[in-house]
Amino acid sequence: MKIGLALGSGAARGWSHIGVIQALEEMGIKIDIVTGCSIGSYVGASYASGKLSELAEWVESLTEWQVFALMGVGFHKGGLMSGQKVFTALEEDFTCETFEQLNKPFAAVATDLYSGREVNFMSGSVVSAVRASCSIPGLFPPTLHGNRWLVDGGVVNPVPVNMCRMLGADFVIAVNLSADFRPQSLTNREVDHGNNQRKTSDFFKRSQKQIQQWFKKDSNSSENVEEHDIINDNTQESCLTQECLDILEPALDKQDEHQEIALTNIQAPPAPSIINAMTGSLDILSARVTRSRLAGDPPDILIEPQLRDFGMMEFYRAKELIAEGHGSVERIAAQIKYHLSLDEIE
Repeated sequence: MKIGLALGSGAARGWSHIGVIQALEEMGIKIDIVTGCSIGSYVGASYASGKLSELAEWVESLTEWQVFALMGVGFHKGGLMSGQKVFTALEEDFTCETFEQLNKPFAAVATDLYSGREVNFMSGSVVSAVRASCSIPGLFPPTLHGNRWLVDGGVVNPVPVNMCRMLGADFVIAVNLSADFRPQSLTNREVDHGNNQRKTSDFFKRSQKQIQQWFKKDSNSSENVEEHDIINDNTQESCLTQECLDILEPALDKQDEHQEIALTNIQAPPAPSIINAMTGSLDILSARVTRSRLAGDPPDILIEPQLRDFGMMEFYRAKELIAEGHGSVERIAAQIKYHLSLDEIE
């Protein structure tokens, strides 16, 4: 019996996939087929290449300022980040060059921006496929592949269970990173989710201010050499004016006295910035699409880490995310063992 693992989209929350895989392997479960969407494709490609431990070591070492540099934050054509160094790291250290060289069958999903169709990658360049799958609308630029412009696969298929079955999986384990962003969850925890979304715009504001500060310093100063070397190729694109930074501020109309009074008298979520509105909408969209797709093609086992306290851009919290991924498997270990005994796996 072949076991498939479908890894869902979720930006930084996707580091929890690493903990999920580690926990499954500790239970003696051998994964035969891997599919991924967005960050799930990034982790999945590394796992299918036999380099998950190297990826885990790297992401656990990342600091916030290193994430700033890796993401290439700035006003790029088609997105707020280039992400070039993230995919260069994948290509050089964490994955094979082509699908044909991988240790186990792997597939990634993206979305055709103009037709709205699901685009499946199962051959050719692994990095090109992952990059297309990770092109979060508004954050990363769309990717040109052949004659199509592609964006994040999460727009149409956030947890690619169907692709596992296409590749021959008899039993599918799926990891949904959007469980905490279902409409009912959003209603019950409006303030918590508002604060969580605010983290994302704060990330962009801090990154721009930090990058500007670095380049105001003497570039010959020895204490700044390492930081300067990491981001010197993003100087022109990353250093924004204060006018540009202002768009990251909350959309609170200060002339609306009634609104201000209301906000002081009741506990309300923080006023959204343009980033909050975009990423919050993506969270809701992903949760709804995921629920619909999983209802139509349910996995045999569904793993749902609790991730409402993690922001989309908090890639530097990998240790916590990996631990939560591991814990999410432990919570349903009895169910997994019931449905899939170790004797059957072997």
